[in-house]
Amino acid sequence: MDFGGAAAIGGVDNGGFDFMSWYMDIPVISRLYFTGAFLTTAGCALDIISPFSLYFNFDLIFFQGQIWRLLTTYLFFGMFSIDFIFHMYFLVRYCRMLEEGDFRGR
Repeated sequence: MDFGGAAAIGGVDNGGFDFMSWYMDIPVISRLYFTGAFLTTAGCALDIISPFSLYFNFDLIFFQGQIWRLLTTYLFFGMFSIDFIFHMYFLVRYCRMLEEGDFRGR
């Protein structure tokens, strides 16, 4: 998918990186996990979500009904940094390997 690059204007592909093609090539479950992790981190970086409302806390989950903490514990990898980029790289790589290898056709 090219959204207005050189191929759309002059008919010549410049050989650049096409983010949408890469993103859509990621298997569905891995793509959902990657998107959820990125959006959760973006929400925290923009102060829309507090990181303190994401962590696993038994009392808050089971006695106050904050069940989203069961999921968000696995979606937050810290604020945007080089560490976050490495986390996203390995998340996509190993989730994709699992989904395309061990769990293919299930």
